Amino acid sequence: MNIRVAYDISKVGSHFQEKYGILRVIEEVMDEINKSNDVELTLIGMCSDDFLFNSISTGFYVKSRKDLQNLQKFNLSHCFKSKLQLEKLYLKYFDIELTTKLAELPKLAWSSIHIRLIREILYNIQKWDIGIIFDYNKFDIFHSTYYRFPAIDVTGDIPRVMTVYDLIPVITPEFVTPGLTTWFTEVLQSINLKRDWVVCISEYTKQEFCKYTGMSSERVFAAPLAAASHFHAVKDADKIYAACRRYKIPEGDYFLSLAAPQPRKNFAHLIRCFFRLLSEQPNLDVKLVLVGSKDLGFMYDEIFAVAESLTKFQSRVIFTGYIPDEELSEIYSGAKAFIFPSLYEGFGLPPLEAMQCGTPVIASNTTSIPEVVGDAGILVDPKDEDALCQAMIELLNNVALCQELSRKGIERAAQFSWARCASDTVEVYKTAISDR
Repeated sequence: MNIRVAYDISKVGSHFQEKYGILRVIEEVMDEINKSNDVELTLIGMCSDDFLFNSISTGFYVKSRKDLQNLQKFNLSHCFKSKLQLEKLYLKYFDIELTTKLAELPKLAWSSIHIRLIREILYNIQKWDIGIIFDYNKFDIFHSTYYRFPAIDVTGDIPRVMTVYDLIPVITPEFVTPGLTTWFTEVLQSINLKRDWVVCISEYTKQEFCKYTGMSSERVFAAPLAAASHFHAVKDADKIYAACRRYKIPEGDYFLSLAAPQPRKNFAHLIRCFFRLLSEQPNLDVKLVLVGSKDLGFMYDEIFAVAESLTKFQSRVIFTGYIPDEELSEIYSGAKAFIFPSLYEGFGLPPLEAMQCGTPVIASNTTSIPEVVGDAGILVDPKDEDALCQAMIELLNNVALCQELSRKGIERAAQFSWARCASDTVEVYKTAISDR
């Protein structure tokens, strides 16, 4: 029997040209579930407030994935209806808006004026013209992968599953903007604790979710993530050198960290420890490379202020900006060690990616990170400067330890897979259906 799943990918649809973090997780799980003989997925976009845009942009995401369109058991469903029967107009307009870089058009150009005028008219009309259309009788499960559940009268009596990645906005609101805390609170409030089901990306997140919400642990499950298959150890020194040159990473040893610059990633602490190491041992020839898009960060002034605080060593810290996944294996593989001093993670993919590339890892001993790293890396208190400095110097000087951690890391990473994550998710579907 096929399990018919309405799989909401509003988050991916609205960012269909981007691949990072949660977007990558949603896509990887979806692709693996699609391989299951037990499940028939229908992709929808209806969980966010702007469900018209997300429903249509989900279609654009599918268009960008030719492999999805070739799947026989793959479906796409638009979930909006127009009282004025303007569905084709909405689709045509969003086709223009989503494929045109509107911000780059001169504001006084006729094409720009035309698009903006139509947008203004349609956005005003849709407030009273657009409604949700969703036949829950065609499905066995409704799965929201990011946004809050729709009203219960929309999804009917079918079991509902939500993926929860972390509880950062409510447990540590100082790490996010107030708006994100408000939004996430609404997401949690949309969950019926007695009726719905939740999939968390780590055992830590599961335990924290149950404690915070009071939901029974029998209705909450953990489905650990995995590193993408294209992350691998690169042995070719020329490839590593070429990748480093592209991102202006000088030759020689370097420590690597990867994250969007934001407070919980603890970059400021890492830079301070690195400067302290250089101050105490000025003969060390090593750099600190920080990878991550500034566009995805926030509240990062402290990070750049610390990086500029010691002029003597300022050139030793390299901010590369965003690096595509396809080029990260070389950057990971070239590093002396990967350092992940994060204060809070729902899972923590970067250490797993680094281990899969055979790079020794130093990571925080907090939240979900020990679940990921296990004994295959050095775990330290993310607020302890002495511990982090000691771990860095140890990996610079101890070749045997680096080799051991490299081997252990590859073995540890092999224990995680997207196939297992998808299988765990499908088991939640089966449990929810049998309970019904």
